[in-house]
Formats: sequence, C-alpha cells, structure tokens
Amino acid sequence: MQYTLNRGEKGRVEVKVDISKVAFVAAYGDIVEVISRDQKFPGFRPGKIPVNVIEDKIGVNKILNDAASFLVTKHLDEIFKKENITALGSPNIAVHSLAKDSPFSFTATLTAKPQVKLGDWKKLKVKRVKPKEVAEKDVSESIKNIHEAYQKQKVAKGTEETKESEGAGDGQPSFAKASEGQGKFIYDARGNKVFFKEKTKVAEESKGSKDGIDDEFAKKIGARDLKHLQELVRVDLEKIMADQVEAKLENELFDEILKLAEVEVPDILIDDEINRIVVRITQNLEQQNKKLDDYLKEENTTLDALRAKLRPQAENNVKITLIMDEIGKKEKVQVTREEIENAAKGVDQAKLDEKQKADLRNYMAVSIFQAKTLDLVKKAVAI
Repeated sequence: MQYTLNRGEKGRVEVKVDISKVAFVAAYGDIVEVISRDQKFPGFRPGKIPVNVIEDKIGVNKILNDAASFLVTKHLDEIFKKENITALGSPNIAVHSLAKDSPFSFTATLTAKPQVKLGDWKKLKVKRVKPKEVAEKDVSESIKNIHEAYQKQKVAKGTEETKESEGAGDGQPSFAKASEGQGKFIYDARGNKVFFKEKTKVAEESKGSKDGIDDEFAKKIGARDLKHLQELVRVDLEKIMADQVEAKLENELFDEILKLAEVEVPDILIDDEINRIVVRITQNLEQQNKKLDDYLKEENTTLDALRAKLRPQAENNVKITLIMDEIGKKEKVQVTREEIENAAKGVDQAKLDEKQKADLRNYMAVSIFQAKTLDLVKKAVAI
C-alpha cells in the first residue's frame, strides 16, 4: 500500500491510497472465504463452495465492494495512526478503480481535529483576587428581594407550585434555596426557588415586624428563624462571590492562553458549538415560558443573524477546549475508573441501555479530564 497525504486549511486532509493487485486479490479471496464458511448453499458443505458459485449467488459487485470497504477501513486506520490524525466525522471516499484481479485505489477527504501549537503556558501569570466580603447590607438587600418576590406571588391556597414571579429584583444576589424544609416553593426576584412550609396566601403580611421580615416570614420559606435565614443567605452570597472571582480568573486565563497558543479551528467544530449555544439559549427561554421565535422577533433578528453573531464566541470556545485538551495530554492528566463511576452515581441510569450508559461514562470521563486540566493550569499560573 502506498499513499500521499495533503493537508489543507482548517483541518482539511486528503489521502490518496493505492493498493496493489496482489493485495486486492487477497482481500477479495478473504471475503469469498468468509461467505463460503458462514453462508449455506444447497448441495455444498460450508467452506467448500466454489468461487464461481458464490459469485453467481452473491454477485461480483457485492464481493468487490465488501473487499474495498475492508481495505479502506484497514488502511485509513493505519494511516491515521501513523500521521496522528483524528477524523471529525466519517471521511468521504472516492473510488478511482475497482475491478476483479486489478489494483484498487481511492481518495479519502476529511476534516481532521486540528493540531495545537502550545506556547510556554507555564510562564503565564494571572492574578487571583480575593472575593468581596459580604456585608450586612448585602444580606439585608437579598432578604428584602426575597420578601418582595414572596409578596408579589399569587399562590392559591393548597397548591404545590406557583407561577413565575411578576416582580423584578434590583440586581443583588439573592437566596438560592433553603437548606432545610421541603414542600411548596416560590421563585425569588432572581428566579431561584424559595421553599416554604405553611399553606398561606402570600399577600398576607407577617405580624410583629413593620416590613414583614421577621421570624415568621423566615419560617415560611424554610428557615428556623430570621437569624437562621440571614446565615443561609450569607453563605449563599459568599459562594456567589467566590464563584464570580473564580469565573473572572478563568476568563483572564483563557484570554492569555488564546494569545499564546496557535490553532486553526475547522468550520464543523464552530458550527457544532453554535448549535450547542443555541440549544442553551432555547432552554433558558423555555424556563421563562418563551420560545426562540418570540425572542428573535423581540430582538428584531433572524436565526441566521443570531448564529453569525455567536460565531466569534463559538470559535473561541472551541479554541479553548482544544488548547486545554492538548495541555491535559501533554501533562498526562489521568481519569480513573473510580472517578467516572462516582460521577455517574448521581445520574439515574435505570432506563438507559448499554450504549447510552457507555456514552454517559465517556461524557463523564471527558468532563472530569477537562476539570482536572483546568485545575492543574490554574494552580500553575494563578498568583
């Protein structure tokens, strides 16, 4: 077997493969032998069926195509391994010559996973700032937001769920969820669930406090008392602040890595990422009882225009993923079976078939690999 390989822009690869007459005749014979052994022909014992009988029954073209398919798969696997090529999707195969007792040649055209040229990323330094301290004012404002949303909800007595809040907050972080208590809930001013225990009309003011924010109100949304609610809100705000700092660090890190590394992203990967972003937008809109078409009308735009607007973001997302993947491989980041199994425990797999379970484990493995790689990089460059 001989081949020539040409690399084009954005991961395009073209491989022309020439297979000798001897090799193709041998592959043809192997296919005939398998048919003779595995299929039943009246009047003949398995493995003892003459070639001409098989050709008449099965068809020469069918045997030729099976032999060609076998050789295409076999030799492309060998070439991809030797040339360090990972195909994105199935290659397009163009057959140039296919005949009995003749050489066989074909060309495979594909998009390959791009190669990443890493700079010396370990020299990068990104400053980690301390999270903002949560002040009493922050806690009070958040509880006020929750109380305002609670009052504006129209909950029928005895129902299990409420409609989405009509009010809007002032942008302050708010209590995400009660750590104690179960049952009914409302949504606070930021759309988070707030659980409460008693069956009550929310328009009813709590007694014993001028603004209604007191122990009774705290109990209604799952806390033991107002002090406990303040503690829960403070913990929640501290986590929000810490997450914001971590997100800022990661964004700055990604910006620096993008400047340092070189990678040419194929259109197929950018389009896939745009599709994922659109799906997330659609899901977020559905949570607000909206549809994508309604959103597009409100923004006076089209789906094509939205996709075009998302393209730069999608390209950067793909670049970051490819760069971090390359760093993880270079640094020999490993994911253990135990880590995958522990991550999968949180997913209900009762209705999944074996393929779906395997896909889930692969997804978990990739997610853990990415998380461990990001953690490694942050520890190396954050100051």
